[in-house]
Amino acid sequence: MTGKNRIVFPPMNSNLTSAEGYVTPELEEYYLRRAKGGAGMIILEAASVNGSTKNHPGQPVFYDRKHVASWANLVERLHRYDVKVSIELVHYGSEASIPPRESPSAVSKYREDPGSVLGVERIREIQEEFAYSAWLAQKAGMDAVTLHATHGYLIAEFLSNAFNHRKDQYGGSFENRCRFLLETIDCCREKVGNRFPIMVRFSADEFLLGGRGIEESVELAKVLEAHGAAAIDISASQPSAYLMTTPPYCLPQGKGLLVPYSAAIKQAVRIPVFTAIGIRDPEQIEDILSGGKADLVVLGRPQLADPDYVNKVLSGRADTIRHCLSCEYCLDTLDDDRAIRCAVNPETGRELEFTRIEKSACQKRVVIVGGGPAGMEAARVAKLRGHEVILLEKQRELGGTLNAAKIPPHKDMIGRLVKWYQQQLPVLGVDIRTGTEATEAMLTELRPDVVFLAAGAYYIRRIAGSESEKVMDAVWALTHPEQVGRRIVIVGGGAAGAEVADYFSGSVTAVNVIGSDGVGGDLVFRTEINCAANGREIAVVEMLDSICSDLDVFCKEVVLTKLRENGVKLYSGCRVDEINASGVRAFRMEEQQEIFLPADTVILAGGLRSKYAEEFTSVPCPMIRLGDSIRAGKIKDAIYTAYYHAKEI
Repeated sequence: MTGKNRIVFPPMNSNLTSAEGYVTPELEEYYLRRAKGGAGMIILEAASVNGSTKNHPGQPVFYDRKHVASWANLVERLHRYDVKVSIELVHYGSEASIPPRESPSAVSKYREDPGSVLGVERIREIQEEFAYSAWLAQKAGMDAVTLHATHGYLIAEFLSNAFNHRKDQYGGSFENRCRFLLETIDCCREKVGNRFPIMVRFSADEFLLGGRGIEESVELAKVLEAHGAAAIDISASQPSAYLMTTPPYCLPQGKGLLVPYSAAIKQAVRIPVFTAIGIRDPEQIEDILSGGKADLVVLGRPQLADPDYVNKVLSGRADTIRHCLSCEYCLDTLDDDRAIRCAVNPETGRELEFTRIEKSACQKRVVIVGGGPAGMEAARVAKLRGHEVILLEKQRELGGTLNAAKIPPHKDMIGRLVKWYQQQLPVLGVDIRTGTEATEAMLTELRPDVVFLAAGAYYIRRIAGSESEKVMDAVWALTHPEQVGRRIVIVGGGAAGAEVADYFSGSVTAVNVIGSDGVGGDLVFRTEINCAANGREIAVVEMLDSICSDLDVFCKEVVLTKLRENGVKLYSGCRVDEINASGVRAFRMEEQQEIFLPADTVILAGGLRSKYAEEFTSVPCPMIRLGDSIRAGKIKDAIYTAYYHAKEI
């Protein structure tokens, strides 16, 4: 099997199958978009080898002949774009989020319901289930199958000392722990023959106390090569440290995470080795491939953000790539049992609905107030629709609050998003008027057919004393750091407040993840002094019961660890009553205790209200609100509302 290039789209769950696990038109278009974008190989998302093992309500399945036709139709369409297709076959073992569960030793993060321990007879049945599914995949026209031996699921559980406590021929020694996987390969081989590729995906590092690290992973790769595996597709981690599978922006450790692992494995085997996780830039990909650190590079989230990533690189247009933010929104949607989405690409998961942006039959004059994410996206889409577009921005450059959001540590990808819009809009021919504050008279004079109001939101000053000169909002503080004093109190402990605290603390301590302290255990961090302390005293006050409640669970844990290590004082369940000349008077609600926090500067990082809520009422044309002009939200909300409304005019 030879692919047209070395870029792989991985088996990321999409929640786009039917409730019965069948391929849907939505799933077809989702994968076809990545094929059209140039991926050399697509590994279709994990499909269960029987009807009982499930990790998602809409779990893809491939265990019966009735499933062949829908998968075969998808494969046929993908092959039109000269893309190689594999499918990942899985049994979720004790880590299935939906019971029943079964596993080598009933070791699970679901400690109250770990499921049953597999007997030898049931082991044989499951191996035959894998083999039958592989045969069905072959009948459906797949070019290969991938055995899911990673992320703490059944095959991975047999391989791992942390999960496998058996005393028979399937547990104990390294050889015994490999037995289930090797016998599964043998069963598959009997069904599909010697020429059909069987690839294996496993975690090169489980990030788990007592789990597998790189040394044993190298040995595992050797064993698999000797046993006829066609390729090694490495991933990382298991459910108790899943953030290392898709590291968030706040964890720089995740950038190119597996490249050293794939390099070590590649030195030990001759079969192809895949590398993955935290790879974003074409230059990084070229270094990996030319340096012999891997044979194929897996790009998951980057191809959600820009499905044309590969074609853009191959055609010399790498500078036009819309980059992934590593914001974890795609994972958040899946965790909520919703279809996959992307913060910067509204078409992801909606490919059937948003087929492409068509030219409008009637050109209109579109005026957009505000050059933040919503305004920029509306301008881009409206111009692609063929409209005359005028974009008015009060500041001297486009970006809106993104120009502040890109400043805290590890938020550079937001800066790249701003740069992408700043590059795209002039090329498209958008009339950009920066340094221009919109007025009702101006809008009337421009005689638009439609106005998009995308002016964002502002922090409400409703606390007694919040009009003081020592009080500023988070955007102003980040863009004017020279005006911020030594003693800082931040009012609002969501993501914005935490990032402001991180920035002004000077990131004295760097935080890395070691892994979880056991199956279903807590994350363990290693901290290192990054730079000298800057002498600032910082406190974050949040009225809700927890700090960073609007972050996903893993990112929240990383950020809170970093803030504590950097000496930031965190007060949750705390109401701010007054800001005075000396500081902040607050009230801890659970303790029913008043506290006083000295402050030279108070930064407002919570409580937003839309700008121009009641203005422009006399403009004689339809006015459509976008993003924060509807309600305060995130980048994903701004870009989606802008895309949708601009596509409709």
